[in-house]
Order: sequence, then C-alpha cells, then structure tokens
Amino acid sequence: MRQLCSLAVLTLAGLQSLEAQAQPISAAQNPPLRVLLNDVAPYTLHGDPQQRPGMHHEIMQTLARQAELPMDFSSALYVRLALGLKDGSTDLVVGIEGPELETLATRVRPMHSFKFVVIAKKSTEIRSVAQLKGKLLGVARGAFYDESINNDDSIRKYGMADPFQGVRMLALDRLDAVISSDYLLAYALKQPGLDNSQFDTPFAVNEKSYVIYARKDLSAEVLRRLQRGMDALQKSGQIDRILRSYQ
Repeated sequence: MRQLCSLAVLTLAGLQSLEAQAQPISAAQNPPLRVLLNDVAPYTLHGDPQQRPGMHHEIMQTLARQAELPMDFSSALYVRLALGLKDGSTDLVVGIEGPELETLATRVRPMHSFKFVVIAKKSTEIRSVAQLKGKLLGVARGAFYDESINNDDSIRKYGMADPFQGVRMLALDRLDAVISSDYLLAYALKQPGLDNSQFDTPFAVNEKSYVIYARKDLSAEVLRRLQRGMDALQKSGQIDRILRSYQ
C-alpha cells in the first residue's frame, strides 16, 4: 500500500511539473511588459467614438494575446520612446527604424511599412527635398527621416509636437513645409478649420518601417514569443486588416 501511495504521489508530481511547463508566461511568473507607444492619432486614439484604442495599440494588444504575454500600455510624445529605453522605464516601444533605436535596443520584428512625405503650400512650389534648402521644415523631435534631411544643415528644422501642430503652423505661414508619415499626415489634414485647398500634393521622401524594439536585457524566451507571435499575425493577415481599418 505504501508503495502504491508513493507511486501515486510521484505520478501526481510529474503531471504537475508537465502542466507547469505548458503554462504561458503569466503576470505572476513575469510582470507585464511595459509598452510605450507614440501618443498621436492614428497610432493612439483618445475618446474615439468607435472605442478603438489606436492602430499601434490594437496591433500590440493582438500580439499580447497571440504571444500569451501580459502587457501594460502607455503613450507619450515620440521623443519619449527612446528616453524610455534609456532610463529603463519601458520594455518595448514601437518606433521608426533608425540609428538611435537600433543602437539602444534589440530589434524584435518590423510591424508595418509607411512612407515619409513632405507637404507644403502650393504657393511655395516645394516639390522635392532639394527645394527644402534654406526653408523651415517642421519635424518631430527625435525622428530620423533620411540622411538627405537630418544631415543637411541647410534645411532649417523646427521641432513640432506633432504633425497636427505642424499643419496648423503651415497654414499660418509659420513653417515652409512639414514632414511626417503618410498615416499621421492623413489624420492631421482632417482636423477642423483647415483649408486643404491651399496645400500641395505631398511628395514621398522614402519608405520606412515601424519596428518593435525591446530593451537589450529582455529575456530570450520573451523575445522568441514576441517574434513568433508577430510572424503569425503577419502570415494570417491580421496586421493588414488592422491597418486598413484606420485608413
């Protein structure tokens, strides 16, 4: 009888061990990943009547479920993303691929591509990067656009809070042009009180990607879960469906 009881205890212990191995990473085992996102529409939405959290929030929430990883979300101005990695206050950011983030963090996976575009008034006839020389260009603080822009000191740069502010300043002739992603600019041009007929058609500078970046000491297992999760979402078409819903 004692042998049978001992065998039963060992069997139960073995089953519990296997069960523990099969469990996803939970908040008890691992605290939620702190995710910091760009606080601008459509990447983050506040008070949306359709109850949508924003493009990047929605994609990261979907990734959290797919990877079975708990996440806590917050948002800030774009320049704060790199600072969050530097001071250790965040674990993951969704940022534009570029030298600063590539140095600061571990590249997890690209999230989606976009185009950097420049908009100006029709009256200025600015239709190329070369024509920005000597002009005042509205830029997001901390953003790397292209060597032809960031490394050209003849292009004067004004650090705008976001393209919404930039477009308003452009309308008042306080800026000569504004550069932004095509997604952000499309939303900025929808804000009330703008006469869009004064603006020229935006021209593309290049194509970039928004990338998920992780702090460098994030565990290899968490990185693998994030990578496998994003691969699965891309393959299933879920990322494209979310992107289309915000266009």
